Amino acid sequence: MKKRVSFALVLCFMLCSLSANAYQLNGHRVVDPQYVTYWAPTSDEIATPSEINAVVSAATSWQVHCPEIKMFRSNTINASMIIDFFLDVDMDAYAITYLGSKEIAFYKPWRNLSMVRKQETAVHEVGHILGLEHCQPQYNSESVMREFGFNDVACPLADDKRGIAALY
Repeated sequence: MKKRVSFALVLCFMLCSLSANAYQLNGHRVVDPQYVTYWAPTSDEIATPSEINAVVSAATSWQVHCPEIKMFRSNTINASMIIDFFLDVDMDAYAITYLGSKEIAFYKPWRNLSMVRKQETAVHEVGHILGLEHCQPQYNSESVMREFGFNDVACPLADDKRGIAALY
């Protein structure tokens, strides 16, 4: 009897450990993950062409790493997400995602980041649009969705991929 109980406890612990995830969902979902559109300016008085291109390549990195997601550039502002730059506006944040309007806004502090951190910020904000929330702090090294700091990697990480797979 003791062996059965011990085995059941070990099995239960293993199953619970395997099902625990660092990713958190924010309650938002894109309508069709195989057709996610984004609008970004092709030229802008505030953002440089290289900054715009960095954000676009970061945004589309989700489809490279998550087969559930396919992204397409839109010529109209009526898209699944809108990428905009307000680099003349002082804010405490590098960028913010406004889920109600599906807008990602980049603010003045973002301009002072290295290129890889600019891109990582963009990947992080697109993660919010796709439905991910900040991860639990103990999993920061496995996720671009960390609340503070950087991993210096401009693409979704292991836990981000698990979150998207679970969501879509």
